[in-house]
Amino acid sequence: MTVTLEAARSGFVAGVRFQWVAMRRDTSTYDALNIAPFQTLVLMSVMEFSGRGDLSTYAVVAPTLMTMWTCSLIFSTDLVYEDKEDGRMEALVAAPASFPLLVFGRLCGVMLLTLPAFGLVLLVAGGVFGYWMPMPHPVVFMAALTLAAAGAAAAATVVTALFVTRPGAFALGNAMVYPVLLLSGVLVPASKLPGPLEAVSRLSYLAWAAELLRDAADPAPVPYALPRLGAMLLLGVLMLAVGAVVLTRFLRRARELGTLAGDM
Repeated sequence: MTVTLEAARSGFVAGVRFQWVAMRRDTSTYDALNIAPFQTLVLMSVMEFSGRGDLSTYAVVAPTLMTMWTCSLIFSTDLVYEDKEDGRMEALVAAPASFPLLVFGRLCGVMLLTLPAFGLVLLVAGGVFGYWMPMPHPVVFMAALTLAAAGAAAAATVVTALFVTRPGAFALGNAMVYPVLLLSGVLVPASKLPGPLEAVSRLSYLAWAAELLRDAADPAPVPYALPRLGAMLLLGVLMLAVGAVVLTRFLRRARELGTLAGDM
């Protein structure tokens, strides 16, 4: 199915607008932000009481990215479930706008909520442990944080396709949280992983984001900032392309199985 540029643009914009309206009506979406402070307390405690205060930056960056990835998985499952339960799925699929871009737009709308999670992490680290993370390179830091949020939305687009045809895929979504975080170098740098795992880690936008965010908190110049931001952007675009293809095929399969508007 050929998707025009206008259909793609209208699908994305409609998705973002739809989600913002939905979040104003249902504030339960904001509950996901509760993850960040508790993860910060745990990780900062580990660093402080093990005498590794020099790794406090890791304990600030990690909960931020962990919150993004966890929220993207949680919402990707809720998105399909609620659309089926409320009878919106068939209408959204039948709309002239691109459905994969509509899903991506909705996910981006939610991921905007995770950006303030960094502020919560900073408050907990500073208020409880007295560590106020420096930010000598704010432009690079915010660019990496924004691309990380967009990358999480793109990755969740791929995951969403599973829930269209497989009602039992919720368990898979839950199982993906910590293995992906561990292999992506969010807390433990990718360079410290065994050779084969390091190569796999480099394929994740989370690994690039974690390293860039940590480097942006260092007073030294950030090496190769633009190429590394470009790599994050490229990985996000590739994941979105894969998600669009997979979601389109799974929608076709759901129609054949009669599960498009079925119960979850």
